[in-house]
Amino acid sequence: MNELDKKITYFGGLFKERLDDEMLQDAIGYVGHGERGLAFETICDHLSEYEVPISQTEYDLAITICNELKMDVSDVSLKHLRELIIR
Repeated sequence: MNELDKKITYFGGLFKERLDDEMLQDAIGYVGHGERGLAFETICDHLSEYEVPISQTEYDLAITICNELKMDVSDVSLKHLRELIIR
C-alpha cells in the first residue's frame, strides 16, 4: 500500500462513527483493488449524500487527496463537502 492509499484509507476511517460502517468499508475496500480514485470519490459521495458534518481539517485532507489524485477540485461532491464544514 503506497502513501496515497494510506491517506485515503485514513480519510475514510475518520468517518467511522458518522457513516454506516458497512458502506464505509465497501468504499475503503476499493483501495485494496487498486481503485483509489473510486474509493475516494465514493467516500466523498457518501459524505455529501448523507450530509455528514466534517471539520476544516478533514476538508483540507480531502482537497490534498484530490490534488494528489489529479482530480478536479471543483467536482460537485467536493464543492458540497465545503458546505458541510462545521463552523
